Amino acid sequence: MISEHTLAAIRFGAGLGGGHSSALDGAALLDSLHPELSSPDHAATSWDIRRARALERRMINRALREDQDPALSARLQEINRKDRDESFAELRAMMARLAYAPTGFAERLLRFWANHFAAQRRGGVMRAGRPALIEEALRPNITGSFQSLLRAAVLHPVMLVYLDQTVSVGPFSRVGRRRGRGLNENMAREVLELHTLGSAGGYTQSDVTEFARLLTGLSVSLEKGFTFEPRIAEPGLIEIFGKRYGGRPMTLGHITEFLDDLALRPETAQHLASKLARHFISDTPDPQLVAHMAASYLHGSGNLMALYRAMLEHPAAWDAPLSKARAPFEVMAASIRALNLPREMLSEMSTRETRVFFARPLEAMGEPFDQVPSPAGYGEDAAYWVTPQGLAARIDWAMALAQRVPAAPDPRDFVDIAMADAASDTLRRAASGAETRVQGVGLILSAPEFNRR
Repeated sequence: MISEHTLAAIRFGAGLGGGHSSALDGAALLDSLHPELSSPDHAATSWDIRRARALERRMINRALREDQDPALSARLQEINRKDRDESFAELRAMMARLAYAPTGFAERLLRFWANHFAAQRRGGVMRAGRPALIEEALRPNITGSFQSLLRAAVLHPVMLVYLDQTVSVGPFSRVGRRRGRGLNENMAREVLELHTLGSAGGYTQSDVTEFARLLTGLSVSLEKGFTFEPRIAEPGLIEIFGKRYGGRPMTLGHITEFLDDLALRPETAQHLASKLARHFISDTPDPQLVAHMAASYLHGSGNLMALYRAMLEHPAAWDAPLSKARAPFEVMAASIRALNLPREMLSEMSTRETRVFFARPLEAMGEPFDQVPSPAGYGEDAAYWVTPQGLAARIDWAMALAQRVPAAPDPRDFVDIAMADAASDTLRRAASGAETRVQGVGLILSAPEFNRR
């Protein structure tokens, strides 16, 4: 029987390891959220800094078409190098935050919401903005209301560009009438299907179109950043789900009013509760657990702490077996945590070392850093991560990590540190029979049990 502490650490936290709490339960997980989220660790490069660099990059590229000035070329290389080095620094910092957190529940929740609001900067002059979305829009809001989280995520420039909202124009707006431009419904559809109501939320194509009309006016440019532009906003009243929004003039407040209403619909509560339970507990969560979570969310008027508390207080959250698969990033962090490696090992890595030891293996395992496969994010089912190529890459990385440990622990002791009472007798026998300590550690870190949560 797996203890409550082990379940809490593996299912909801960053994993087991030396130097971390040995009395973990649902209450301790909730209590850890605010202290861990307010950690002063390295944050992502802000979107405004990335935007300023992108603007300078565009100006330099235009100038170089006219004059191949060596000074301009050198400056362009410097900007590109800064973006690259800071992206790898963000990877190291995010890995360290999860691996060394007292519990890791906050970082695990942040990863859930980053996948729920999946977005990334597109190519071209603007690069590597996903960590900025996570740090600026998500981290400050995941213990508040879903209304605030939804507004921050949907209106962040990275999301607006990723979901093509910046090319959507009200057909009867000043710009729409003059230039013949029209709606792009991509963002409206994804917000309804992925972020709020869910695919079974009962909305229609007409609802998508009307929502797309309401969203016009949202704009992002390298010069100004995020703005609301009335000249591209569709004027007049817009009816969605039986309520009218908008007017003359259209304002950003009309959009946020609808987003707030969306956040409190019963369909949204059901969608969020089901997805959160699937992420943490089981591919087929107990319906009573999901119902309890949805009811608590609505009773709390969208309060996310009420949603998390409802999940952690329900017996079904602790009865289900460890059947979920750890995502590649989580496996890496849990391995570093179990080995209790010095934090300097991560912080002092060079860009090249980070690329070789983290970025390339993550890509081989199926979770490339700073990228998402689609607006739907990565799959929630355990089978999503269980592929021949992904499993082979996990084994290779686990063995490589074991070889980097200055003094590998005795596998017979390490299996208790890394897995405690979640380790099977089969794994214990295999650890005891390993020919070398390095081989035994690598075997434990690549074992199916260690890759489950």
